[in-house]
Amino acid sequence: MKIFYFFVIIFLKVSETMKNKNIFVIIFYFIYSFIPQVFVLLLNINLDSNLSKNIYLIISYLIYLIFITFLFKDELKNDLKNFKFKSILKYIPIYILGIFLMIILNYLMSKITNIAISKNETDIRNYIKVFPIPMAFSIVIYAPIVEELTFRKAFMNIFNKTYLFVLVSGTVFGLIHISSFSLDNFLMTIPYIIIGINFSYIYYKSNNIFTTITLHSIHNLILLTIQFIGG
Repeated sequence: MKIFYFFVIIFLKVSETMKNKNIFVIIFYFIYSFIPQVFVLLLNINLDSNLSKNIYLIISYLIYLIFITFLFKDELKNDLKNFKFKSILKYIPIYILGIFLMIILNYLMSKITNIAISKNETDIRNYIKVFPIPMAFSIVIYAPIVEELTFRKAFMNIFNKTYLFVLVSGTVFGLIHISSFSLDNFLMTIPYIIIGINFSYIYYKSNNIFTTITLHSIHNLILLTIQFIGG
């Protein structure tokens, strides 16, 4: 456990002393998945059983969730103070438009590539079957908070409140959903880019991260429910 606390302290110190914590958050998002694996190797933790793998996933999600919310604690407090759930209603039409465009593009890309479902979506469905509890937590709580703080909050802090932020944030968000590098897989990520731009625009207009966190969570909950019902 001493090793764990050592790395936590190092990460916090680095984030505090970096000139721009937002760049740190974005970079750290891409490397964090390897860090829990390092601890597993260093501490010689046995992950052979399904239970141990489920616990490992939940703990790794919780650690990063606590870490990133701590980094943005002041901004989160301010946004929460100004957030009203009913204010989301005014952005529902924009969200529905994004979903409509996403469905159309998903249909067009599937016809072009002859791929019915993106590899990212296939992987997620398989993980849900094997790790239902950690994946449900990740999809409905972890991902909306972490992804919105990373690809909305951090990106807006870097690019300021401009349309460039909307385009770059949404595009990068979409591209993280590519599972393997090929033209077909890239085309299948275009619908993700559209929904990413949609969420970025909503954040641009609302200027409150809890608006997009809530919409993102509801969006993922709907998809997860459909997956559970459809099997």
